[in-house]
Amino acid sequence: MSQNFIRSVLLFCLLFFCYTSGYSQSDSMSLDEAIQLAKENSFDYKVAINRFQTSTWDFKNYQVAFLPSLYLNGTVPNYNRTITKITLPNGEDTFVRQNQSYSSLNLGLSQQIAATGGRISLASSFNRLDVFGSSRFVNYSSIPVSVSYSQDAIGYNSFMWQRKIAPLQFSSAEKGLIISMEQISYQTVGYYFDMLTVQSIMKLDRQNLANADTLYEMAQERLKLGTVSKSDLLQLRLNVLNSENQLTNDSTSLVLARQKLTNYLSLPESTALFLKIPDNPHFFPLRYDDAIAEARKNSKAVIEFKLQRLEAERALAETKSQNNLKFNVQANFGLSNTSANIPGLFNNLESQQNILIGFSLPLLDWGQAKIRKERAKANLSMVENQVKHGEMEMEQEIALQAAKWNLLQRQVDVAAETQRISIENYEMEKQRYLMGNITINDLNAARQLKDNAANNYIGTLRRYWESYYIIRKLTLYDFEKNRKIVVFK
Repeated sequence: MSQNFIRSVLLFCLLFFCYTSGYSQSDSMSLDEAIQLAKENSFDYKVAINRFQTSTWDFKNYQVAFLPSLYLNGTVPNYNRTITKITLPNGEDTFVRQNQSYSSLNLGLSQQIAATGGRISLASSFNRLDVFGSSRFVNYSSIPVSVSYSQDAIGYNSFMWQRKIAPLQFSSAEKGLIISMEQISYQTVGYYFDMLTVQSIMKLDRQNLANADTLYEMAQERLKLGTVSKSDLLQLRLNVLNSENQLTNDSTSLVLARQKLTNYLSLPESTALFLKIPDNPHFFPLRYDDAIAEARKNSKAVIEFKLQRLEAERALAETKSQNNLKFNVQANFGLSNTSANIPGLFNNLESQQNILIGFSLPLLDWGQAKIRKERAKANLSMVENQVKHGEMEMEQEIALQAAKWNLLQRQVDVAAETQRISIENYEMEKQRYLMGNITINDLNAARQLKDNAANNYIGTLRRYWESYYIIRKLTLYDFEKNRKIVVFK
């Protein structure tokens, strides 16, 4: 064995040791394993989960806002010792000393009324007044029960719109989490095949280096016999040098690709990886109509379109209400009493009522109300057009991906057969060269065809898996198992 070949093998072993860092068979990883790791460890996964948790708490906050709330508040005490100006019955002002303490306690139950946008409350209060000094005395007041209702505006009910919008926002968040998971799968496919491509190229580099060195050794012996030209020998030597150089360059590329993959999977940088070729694609027929139907039922984009319409309609309704006559209502009914002692508070209770109806009507605003209204109408029209355009783009994208998908099975089969034939053809051409039937250029061309076919096969598999997850992300439907993709709880 020549010194050149030994040097080449030693070079390869050194490089291989550097990028594997102690590779063993147990370090091999499949695409499914990589995707599962990404869905558990990656930074993108953590961001998606945190975003969904925020949306979940927002939705829970919306839900509890419509539940009764029980509250207790008070002031114990509010002590005041000061000199205060007062007005006497004859209209004169004078200063008097005050030395008193005021305490209060309020217990209430409040409920939001979504149908009207108002709030109804049931409350009870207890108050005590202590006056200190030479004429000290204590006085109590109480409202054992009171019912009140308040509404800021009649004509626009923000709570009604919230009940329409909030559930859709949470549904959009759920769909968003599923999309994030599918996007993580898609990203993992990219990083996985980046490394797998270089890994496969390095395998070809090693084979090409070994073949080139073997042919060069044989050519040296044949040169002595005069059965090979000096030009062919030099060409074979160049093949050896080029193979060594290619192996060196690709080993660096492999280290970088492995680093990107391990970083995305949140694995230690020292993790040794050897990727398996995911050459078991599962094909299933994909009809365009079925894909569109599932996208319309499941897609986040469809929910976002609905939300955009509702937000624009809400803004228009709010603008219209601001331009018209507005009313606000406050009403309170209850029982109250005051006494020098606590038992006396509940004797001879007196009724108390309070009703307030306010209104506001813009008389002259120089057209501002009309401008706001027309602007809201224009915004609604713009949103309608954007939604229609978005729906059309979504359907076009699904049609494109469905067409690509239905061609992939044949493309994968052709790429696999091309790879098999090119390998067989190269071995035959190598034997023909050794017998002197073809030139070194013919052999190099066969080797190039073999390498291109191997790279094309890996690239075709990559397109398959990318298309697989693009379709899942667009439709949120698993056509392989015929079921919706659901968010995990």
